[in-house]
Amino acid sequence: MSLRRMLITGGTGLLGKHLLETAPAGWTVFATSHHRPPPDEWLDRFLPLELRDAASIQQVFESVRPSVVIHTASIGSVDEAECHPELAHAVNVEGTQGIGNACVTYGSRLVFISSNAVFDGRHPPYDEAAPLQAVNRYGALKIEAERWIRQDGPPHALVIRPLLLYGWPLPGGRDNTVTRWLRQLEAGRSVEAAEDIYSMPLYAENCSQVIWAAVRQRRTGTYHVAGADHLSLLAFARLTARAFGYDERRVAGVTSARLGMAARRPTDTSFVTVKMERELGVRPLGVAEGLAIMQERRAAAAPKVACKSC
Repeated sequence: MSLRRMLITGGTGLLGKHLLETAPAGWTVFATSHHRPPPDEWLDRFLPLELRDAASIQQVFESVRPSVVIHTASIGSVDEAECHPELAHAVNVEGTQGIGNACVTYGSRLVFISSNAVFDGRHPPYDEAAPLQAVNRYGALKIEAERWIRQDGPPHALVIRPLLLYGWPLPGGRDNTVTRWLRQLEAGRSVEAAEDIYSMPLYAENCSQVIWAAVRQRRTGTYHVAGADHLSLLAFARLTARAFGYDERRVAGVTSARLGMAARRPTDTSFVTVKMERELGVRPLGVAEGLAIMQERRAAAAPKVACKSC
């Protein structure tokens, strides 16, 4: 087996996309997809995967024989997990167990992508040793998966807990906070953002830098990953509007209860990122930096219009 064969589950998701885009030289990287097809230029890297099917997991591992697996695939919608608990458990817990067991069989190191939702938001900021307590089903499932990994999963596993990822998804991919707000603003609509929920928004590429650093250094245990700024979702939405040239007065602050979400959200799950910064050497980006990169990427991808007078 090559010592540098990587498998990224959930390769068409936001984090999977950025992991693929930033993969370091020297790795042979494969990824999996489920509902969304990968871009044409990545087709040769992708394999289909159904996390609820042990045979599907076996087939992917037999084909790739990875030395490292970054397991990002899950039902990532907090509200979907709340509304469809059996499906969410089958994918987010039992699917993780299937991936972990395959890692044991094939001698693969596991990097599990968890969530800030493992905390209830009552006692921020949280370091990696803080007690786990969720306020919604999605967070409870992440806790269950983490505990299985620690107690019965593959040895030397790494758990990454990102906080509020944002960035450009693949075309047709699931929206995140920033892209959802931008869709509303571009359509001429106003935006409502929670004034009572606080976070440390994390640009997806910044998160991928942390993960690759941890993989290269063969780190184990748990790492909290967050952006540099601590602010309300209302302030985040207004910064987004301003960064992309919209009138921030079109962003209204409301309570989280007013937004009609199916699942309760914790008020403030801010992280202590000292371990990430000191051990992995990655600097967390501020919101302004992340949004500026998004602007640059969109401008670079925009079709060039020929100058008729040239």
